Amino acid sequence: MRNKNTLTIILTIMLIIFIQSSVDADVTNVAYPSYTYNFWGQMVPAPQAYVPVKVINGRDLGVGDLNGPQDLFVQDNGNVYIVDTINNRILCFDQNWKLLRIVKEFENNGQIDHFNKPTGVYVRANGWMYIADHENERVIVLDENTCLIKEITSPATDTEGFFTEDFRFKPQKIGVDHYGRIYVICAGVYDGILEFSIDGEFRGFIGAPKVTPSIADYIWRKIGTKAQKDRMLLFLPVEHSNMDIDERGFIYATVIGGAVKDDEKIRRLNISGDNVLRQKDFLPPIGDYVTGSAPKSTFIDIKAREFGIYSVLDRIRGRIFTYDINGNLLYVFGGLGEQVGTFRTPVAIDVLDEDLIILDAEKNQLTIFTPTEYKKMIHAAIGLYNRGKYDEAAEMWKGVLRQNSNFDMAYSGIGNALFLKGEYEAAMGNFKLGNNRPDYSKAYRLYRKESIEKNFGWIMLGIVLLVISIVYITVKTPEKSVAEQKAKIAAISTEIKYWEEMNKRGFVINIKRTLRGLQYAFHLIFHPFDGFWDLKHEKRGNLPAASVLLTLVVFTYLLIRQYTGFIFNERNLKELNIILEIVSVLFPFFLWSAINWSLTTLMEGKGSFKDIVIASAYALTPIILINIPLTLISNYLVLEEGAFYYFFFTVSIIWSLSLLFFGTMVTHDYDMPKTILVTILIIAGIVVSLFIGLVFVDMFNQFLGFLVDIYTELAFRI
Repeated sequence: MRNKNTLTIILTIMLIIFIQSSVDADVTNVAYPSYTYNFWGQMVPAPQAYVPVKVINGRDLGVGDLNGPQDLFVQDNGNVYIVDTINNRILCFDQNWKLLRIVKEFENNGQIDHFNKPTGVYVRANGWMYIADHENERVIVLDENTCLIKEITSPATDTEGFFTEDFRFKPQKIGVDHYGRIYVICAGVYDGILEFSIDGEFRGFIGAPKVTPSIADYIWRKIGTKAQKDRMLLFLPVEHSNMDIDERGFIYATVIGGAVKDDEKIRRLNISGDNVLRQKDFLPPIGDYVTGSAPKSTFIDIKAREFGIYSVLDRIRGRIFTYDINGNLLYVFGGLGEQVGTFRTPVAIDVLDEDLIILDAEKNQLTIFTPTEYKKMIHAAIGLYNRGKYDEAAEMWKGVLRQNSNFDMAYSGIGNALFLKGEYEAAMGNFKLGNNRPDYSKAYRLYRKESIEKNFGWIMLGIVLLVISIVYITVKTPEKSVAEQKAKIAAISTEIKYWEEMNKRGFVINIKRTLRGLQYAFHLIFHPFDGFWDLKHEKRGNLPAASVLLTLVVFTYLLIRQYTGFIFNERNLKELNIILEIVSVLFPFFLWSAINWSLTTLMEGKGSFKDIVIASAYALTPIILINIPLTLISNYLVLEEGAFYYFFFTVSIIWSLSLLFFGTMVTHDYDMPKTILVTILIIAGIVVSLFIGLVFVDMFNQFLGFLVDIYTELAFRI
């Protein structure tokens, strides 16, 4: 008996280990990656939020093969409805996938009526079923016993001028709010979602997407023919692809095609049709962030969930993106393919208990995804925070970070909890880790206030001592006699001659001459015309001083890039390369100087290449004088004070550019019109040079790749 019990215990333990390892394998060996995006739009790996646990087709459900299903709806009681489009039927199952009924026909005015390519369904809590009967150009409303309640057909084409004579009412998707108002998305309708009253009367459109033509489109509209303009209209309109209505009556809708902005692809419409979707995150909810010619995410369906969370289905890559109410990306899963958990043509998404269901129109099947502990903790943290349980939410976010230390939102969640407890310094640290600049600014404002109040006495004492020191130096410094001043001038002159003689012998560099050249920069920036004239003709400046100024410009640029206050510095400091940063300053400077000299030589310019380099270096002095202290000050500013920072930064740039212009004018002895022309040509020359350089680099890389391929082929054959 004892041996039997021991054997039973061992087998039980082995079974538990096997089950656990199987679950872990499901999590780690899924057929798709899981990731989020960081502040800079870079893909960051993340734990799996959902794993596929079941694939169901029509035969599994006992209803034969599905054929091109287009919609899916889960009722509040757990009943699941599938729109089997090509088979012209609506399938209804309970939450355990037991078939409840198949709706293929209904009685209409004493006759049996049928669907014709239905594409959408919505079921209210009372069991009323609203069906978008696409090819029959109507909306059918059936009660819980599949008896016809009403039939909504096309609004009159002359209804307040809303429709043209060729309008066809082809409903695709449908939704109903708590008050019984019916919302219909129609094919070929670009004015928004059609709204009907509870009695089926047309009320108008809501949520018309804003069309945003490109600059090229705008120019083409100005110069194109009427026929060309008419063809353009075919590409500009946009339409909604799907919608869902949350528990508060907001309509979550997805927009597909046309010239809509990326941040308008997902919309949250209030009763007035205004888009109130929050986008507080550093990246808008647009799906995958792609560059170049790669296709952007196209959302085909959306599901509103608890706490303002919503999930959207991308038909381009078959991925599901989930965001919180503020537009923060929570997790991504799914993909295209033939493996379990991937799709060919995903068309619909819904939630059954905690599971997600995805309907694939091409595979004719449903995929059931179950949440992992990672997903559960994220949703739990958001829920706890919404209920005011901030400490518990913070602890849950810490659990999330143990699984994914790169999850920015978790740091922000902990920071918010600390902020509400008045621990502003600790909150700032977490907001910084989460790249949350707005909340960091709020915490820093209060932290700064506390620090000033705490150390007000010492601060005032420091200010008083500074003022006294300035007054003492100004008032008490004795004036020197004329004789003393003359003697000093004579000594300086003798010293200059000495150093000049030493320079001729090649012993030392004239440091004092360089220092005086640097000092002259202060005069030049306020008196550009006289300054640049004396710089060239009176030799008030020199090449060593210009080199020092250029070095300081490089230093200033590095300082700006590295040490600008967190609130105003959106650069990824981990990826800064000091060599590339230095080159990014020196290369444009010398490219400007070289093209300036090349062009002005042909256009009767009087300045040499050395003159151009010196004048250009001196012209950059405002960047040094303004941005070094400004960079330090930026660490003590909040977001609302950003206007101060950006104003002075802009002043430094405009000031330096103006000096470059005047320096070119005076150095080459040009008048104003000729200087403008030369400046334009220099800029054009820089653009052309960069283009040729890029082409050359690309050709070189292709040639190098060709040589590598030849070498590889020869090595393989030999």
